[in-house]
Amino acid sequence: MTHKLTLHSRYGDKRTIIANGHGWYTIEGKSLFCRAGMADNNTDIAYVDFEGGPFLQIGDDFSGHGKILSLTIEKSEKDFFKVRVEVEQ
Repeated sequence: MTHKLTLHSRYGDKRTIIANGHGWYTIEGKSLFCRAGMADNNTDIAYVDFEGGPFLQIGDDFSGHGKILSLTIEKSEKDFFKVRVEVEQ
């Protein structure tokens, strides 16, 4: 069963968090730009930052659900951003 939670960025844009089960979450919402940084191995994403938040980084706690293990940027429409988050169970 999936669960959804809607939050807002500091600019009032909706951010929807979807619990997909088995430690996987999706965060999506309108964002004109985002930042991402690579890990030392130059292959894995180390952090993702939506315009106005949230900022997500490998190793950080994911709202009490566990430590973030991986971040994957999903293909999305213009002005919309979507990230898949794997969380330690």
